[in-house]
Amino acid sequence: MNCKSILLLTGLGLASVQLGAQSSGQNFTISPYSNFGLGEVLNSNLAQAGFQGQTYSGAYSYSFHNPATLGGLRYTTFDVGFNGRTGVIESNGQQRTFNGGGLSYMSLAFKTMRKNFPTYTDSAGVRKRKGSLLFSWNSYLSLYPSTTVGYNYTVSNTVPYNTQEAHTGKGGVNAAEYGTSMGLGKHIFLGYSAAYMFGQISDRSVFNVPDSTDFYIVDDEKSVVIRGLRQQAGVMFLLGKDSSFHRIGASYRWYGATSATNQRLTQVFGIGTTSFTAPDTIINIVGQQKKISMPSGFGLGYTYTWRQKIAIDADVYQENWGNYSAFFQQDRKFATRRDYGLSLTLNPMDEKPRKAKKMPVPVKLGYRYSQTQNVFNNAGVEYQINENTVYAGFGIPVVRRYYDNTVLRSIINFRFDYTTRGTLNGGLAKEQYLMATVSINMGDIWFQRRKFD
Repeated sequence: MNCKSILLLTGLGLASVQLGAQSSGQNFTISPYSNFGLGEVLNSNLAQAGFQGQTYSGAYSYSFHNPATLGGLRYTTFDVGFNGRTGVIESNGQQRTFNGGGLSYMSLAFKTMRKNFPTYTDSAGVRKRKGSLLFSWNSYLSLYPSTTVGYNYTVSNTVPYNTQEAHTGKGGVNAAEYGTSMGLGKHIFLGYSAAYMFGQISDRSVFNVPDSTDFYIVDDEKSVVIRGLRQQAGVMFLLGKDSSFHRIGASYRWYGATSATNQRLTQVFGIGTTSFTAPDTIINIVGQQKKISMPSGFGLGYTYTWRQKIAIDADVYQENWGNYSAFFQQDRKFATRRDYGLSLTLNPMDEKPRKAKKMPVPVKLGYRYSQTQNVFNNAGVEYQINENTVYAGFGIPVVRRYYDNTVLRSIINFRFDYTTRGTLNGGLAKEQYLMATVSINMGDIWFQRRKFD
């Protein structure tokens, strides 16, 4: 079986696994902060991209956050990533551990067209060729989780009487995305992507009131099915020449035709020492579909690469969650989300240099500070939940040759992230997570016929 067949079968198999897993939500978190909005924002991207959302680009490289980064692609590339997480959540003097993980993403990118068009000058009526203009057109298909929901906590009250509330949630929103990019020459790249957003978020709350003889329970189960369209437009400029150059990238994201369908079943029943009260249905809502407003966002990034040895990147992304509005989460305040990332890469070239005996091992380091969209008010004091993430990663390249002696490479990437989120002030929760990601970036050449004399 050749490499292309393996890629196709692997992609189809993983697609089935991903779609099946996402119908109930992958086990990514048990954070109480995922109980708000559409869940915890994952900022899904290729593991090797680090925090380079707007400018990560190369012969085998691109970013989900800016479709224009696909413009430099020269080979067919299949990416798949898996992650495992462990963490500790602390609140009100108590701690809880967490273990989980799942499929991070999978994506197939391919070269659609790459052609040089001749350019001419007309001097004194004589038409002469002066060079050529490169036109490149590339595309990708990807599937990945966009948000995740997972929480399980209990709240006890003694005023005005003893009560307990148990809250459980799961699910998330996923993206099935198509992106395309065009390169005009070697310095300007334009991109566009459209993603079908789908997923389900489930919440179950159990409220109980014990007294001396009876035990009364209210069981409130809600679920919301999300469907919608997300679009992105991006641009990237490549400035400089040879092995030292600058990249500047920017993108804008917006949503359209996004709706939610909710279901809710609320029942009350009692349990006594010698009797049982049959459940009495209080609320039964089935299939109410309404539009929701999603936050738009924009990003800006800059990368400087020096002699293909070192790359330094700065990236910022902002989402206007103040514009988010959903009928199933009324009277909930959200703030503008901002993500600031810095990255350092050793040996950033993503293909084997011509004169090198071996491809250098890429090593990546990065830091990201996030002001999340979640804001909480306690006794008149507002707390905006912040995140801090540091990561380190490296890749193991595997080089082979195509039938025409073209050098192709694949890379196995390893990445480790440490994240802290939240605060213990105001009765909130502080979280620490350690995540390990393994991804495979496989390069090949498709749609090229062999020629024989």
